[in-house]
Amino acid sequence: MKAPWLLLASLAIALTLSGCGGPPSNEDGERAMASLLTQSGAGPVTDIQDFQLSGCVEAQDAEGYRCDTTGNVSIDIGGHKVPIPVSKNLRYAKDSGTWKAYAK
Repeated sequence: MKAPWLLLASLAIALTLSGCGGPPSNEDGERAMASLLTQSGAGPVTDIQDFQLSGCVEAQDAEGYRCDTTGNVSIDIGGHKVPIPVSKNLRYAKDSGTWKAYAK
């Protein structure tokens, strides 16, 4: 009777671990891009609209995934919201369990 449960437990663990791989979700990508813009000195991100990741493929030049990234970002510059359209291929990689975006 233990064998079926052991098989099911092993399968559940394998499925859980396989869910950890793959490209970032739109939510993960949005947070990573906002962090990239803020850390680059562009200014604090106040709003992101219509954010979308598409065409994600494993990066050949470094760890992670390269994804076409689109959306509209508003950045606070001197108390003014400045809208910036985004249409760029960015690399996303996990660092200590958190997705990071890289321009190169």
